[in-house]
Amino acid sequence: MDERLGDLNAVLQGPNKPIVVEWETGNISSSHRSMNKLTLLLKTQIISAGVLVIPSRKLYVYLTDRIGNIQEIKPYFALWKSVPCRESVLEIVVIEQDAVSNDVPRIPKGTDGRALV
Repeated sequence: MDERLGDLNAVLQGPNKPIVVEWETGNISSSHRSMNKLTLLLKTQIISAGVLVIPSRKLYVYLTDRIGNIQEIKPYFALWKSVPCRESVLEIVVIEQDAVSNDVPRIPKGTDGRALV
């Protein structure tokens, strides 16, 4: 892999080339970095598939403040679709909770990732 791109969340060996999976735990800038990384690896034919796992807007409200989500990244689909990927795949997988329960204690939100004065 290209070390200049930084760490990858998961690299699986595919039939011919690696498959890379990134899952979103940062803000929208992190989502863009992940997609740019995957797109570049596909364009240079280093990997055969790139997948970004990202929360839905419905799940977003239960996660860390400002996490990247599908609503924020949708306007950029046309850009990524314009990258030639005839023998490869670039996908975004949206995840969402099955249910919400008032009987389960909520995990408190922290201030990680936000500069506070």
